[in-house]
Amino acid sequence: MSRTQKELKALRQQQREVASARQRARDRRNLFIIAGVIGAAAVAILVVALALQQASKNQNAARLAFQTYSGPALGTPGTDEGTPSHIDPSTQWTYKSYPPTNGPHYSVSGSAPVPWGTVDTLVEGQFVHNLEHGGIVILYNCPSGSDCTSLKNSLTDYVQKLAPPEPTYGEAKIIMTPYSHGMQKKVALVAWKYIEFLDSYDQNAITQFYENHVDQGPEAVP
Repeated sequence: MSRTQKELKALRQQQREVASARQRARDRRNLFIIAGVIGAAAVAILVVALALQQASKNQNAARLAFQTYSGPALGTPGTDEGTPSHIDPSTQWTYKSYPPTNGPHYSVSGSAPVPWGTVDTLVEGQFVHNLEHGGIVILYNCPSGSDCTSLKNSLTDYVQKLAPPEPTYGEAKIIMTPYSHGMQKKVALVAWKYIEFLDSYDQNAITQFYENHVDQGPEAVP
């Protein structure tokens, strides 16, 4: 074998070794990339799992919160309006005091009350039915021409997001509607036979009133 052939053979061997080294480097780099992706996915899964666990704890704590208030009944006792019977929705019923906290009321969709949540406008005969089912009604006084945007937004946010489900039926038994008849202040919290007036939005007062009176109506139903 001539010297030139030996040199060529050595050159080819060197080229093979260089190519092999490059391949090993690529393999290591690919392994690092795969390991990084797997590690990132594992971290993401862990973060989601911890978030779900915390959300579950918060939800359970919120449900248990309704069992924490053990003080006296909050609010002022309302006027006794008589037997809480169902009356025809076309009937114009007159209550002894306004806002009423009990008494005859309209039957909506058979015997069901108005769906829980925010409502544009309700009359007394409608929301008293919700009171009978142990719900809480938030009335806000917004005279014509006044700006109640901030108050309405705060109350809406509370009803839709902050009031957690009560434990018995798994729903927030609360409704909200504008109302002015007999309103002494901006906000009235109404439960079966109890009422409390507020000068403005007060989250703690609403929560305490809700916890104290939810499911205290004469009908223990959703």
